[in-house]
Amino acid sequence: MRKIFLACPYSHADENVVHERYLACNKVAAKIAESGNAVFSQVTMSHPINLVLEKTEKANIGKMWAPIDTVFLDAMEELIILDLEGWDKSAGIQREIEFYKGRNQRITLWSEVEKEFQ
Repeated sequence: MRKIFLACPYSHADENVVHERYLACNKVAAKIAESGNAVFSQVTMSHPINLVLEKTEKANIGKMWAPIDTVFLDAMEELIILDLEGWDKSAGIQREIEFYKGRNQRITLWSEVEKEFQ
């Protein structure tokens, strides 16, 4: 069983784009789970929570999640990046890439491995 951390671009000025990214991430996480592999989808977990945050300003949400993400990054063994528009500009994804590079663990784009999960 592969242990996969699924990364996806999230933040955007348009809330509709944020929601579409959330839905796209859920679809990919479901495909990975249905293939018999373990997946942690940070966007799937954090988006519903972000919608009800009361004490954290929008600008500080990423800072709030960073130490929590580290727990899950450490538990997983590879990174798959959902390569939606903007993925390469995401500070969070860059942090996740550096984490897995530092461990010499597998890092791939979803478009490169999607067929493995069908």
